[in-house]
Amino acid sequence: MLDIEGTTSATGFVVGELYPYARKRFGRLLTERAAEPEVRRAVGQIREMLDEPAADAARMERALGAWLDEDRKATPLKTLQGIVWAEGFASGELVSHFYPDVLPRLREWHAAGVRLHVYSSGSVAAQRAWFGHSPEGDLRPLAGEFYDTENAGPKLVAASYEAITADLGAAPGRVLFLSDRPGELDAARAAGWRTAGVRRPGEPYYESGVGHHPEVASFAELEIRTGGGARTPAGAGTAAPPDVPAVGADEVRRAGARLAAEAARFAGFGWMRGTSGNLSVVLARDPLRLAVTASGRDKGELTEDDVVLVDGRGAAVEGAAGTSAGAGKPSAEAGLHARVVRLTGAGAVVHVHTVAAVAMGRRRPGGIVFRDLEMLKGLGLPAEGTAVRLPVVANSQDMDVLGDRLEEAREPRMPAVVVAGHGLYVWGANLLQARHHAEVVQWLLELEVASGRG
Repeated sequence: MLDIEGTTSATGFVVGELYPYARKRFGRLLTERAAEPEVRRAVGQIREMLDEPAADAARMERALGAWLDEDRKATPLKTLQGIVWAEGFASGELVSHFYPDVLPRLREWHAAGVRLHVYSSGSVAAQRAWFGHSPEGDLRPLAGEFYDTENAGPKLVAASYEAITADLGAAPGRVLFLSDRPGELDAARAAGWRTAGVRRPGEPYYESGVGHHPEVASFAELEIRTGGGARTPAGAGTAAPPDVPAVGADEVRRAGARLAAEAARFAGFGWMRGTSGNLSVVLARDPLRLAVTASGRDKGELTEDDVVLVDGRGAAVEGAAGTSAGAGKPSAEAGLHARVVRLTGAGAVVHVHTVAAVAMGRRRPGGIVFRDLEMLKGLGLPAEGTAVRLPVVANSQDMDVLGDRLEEAREPRMPAVVVAGHGLYVWGANLLQARHHAEVVQWLLELEVASGRG
């Protein structure tokens, strides 16, 4: 997984060549092309970040210029830069930059069968243009997937790297991340990735070092080994996960005990009244198996046996001994739990029916924006300079339809979604993190209710 600025390419080229090129063209983009979907979405995001719903093109152009000066990693800024740069590269006005040690190594690794991908703060459009218009021609065939702060999330948050891992279908320990920025390397390592810091003289993070990560001064110094120990130029390639044994009844019951304890906690908060709501935890990935609380049971009185083992579609399956692993039947919403896991790479999903979620879903059917709150740290986000949207989707009794709506509306930085007139879905890497996320999101919703806004 490759970073671009400071790693494959000089930051000075981006700041000295590309930033001024985009700055000159923002005004025309905002005034003449505001109806285009990507521009329209970016405009909405800029206005949200400014908290100025009526901000005109001139105001937004000034804001973009200020964010450029701050080198702020704002998603709408990156989106609009990507549009301008892609057109500049396509016209031949721009040609990207790569350090001389990079391209020979990338070609060598690709020839050896290594899967190469890119994760940069620049938009996916800008990344594709960058690789498509290099001094040596179109390099896009060398790269598989491109990730940015919109489709993966902030680069200083471990959850973003976990989301990429899930999307790639890779074992975390088989992904190597190359970056010059120590905070990014720390976040990648926290997600289970291997890391190497690329420390080049003259780059902004050179003096910061790379912390406790392995360090190289160029790609020529990289010698990566496969799991068997033999040197290959590209050992960052992924391997198929080992076979997953069948899930037995005892394992399901242990999961049931954990789910029962969490359900009792949420029922005590008043979030799972009567038989409402459901919880799940992943027990196996290949094939996908989840333990889900049984339908029709009082969530404040669950036992270890009030749980069902389901597959990747939410249908009940049998345990290793051939008998049903768990008691009762799964809710129809088990299919949505499985969909969330497949989509996000989560290890647990919480679905609760809170008054605040339903109330705010009615007030803000287009989504609920939270900004500049200390509690956002509980979601792995900065407390200042951050605006994040909690999506609201229309309800449906068809879990495939509801899953499609969730997938379309999902905000990668927000591990939750409100289903209008229904409740709140929240997820995390494990059951404890899912609980913490649920409590944080609920607090944010209660604050909005108390404020009376909307």
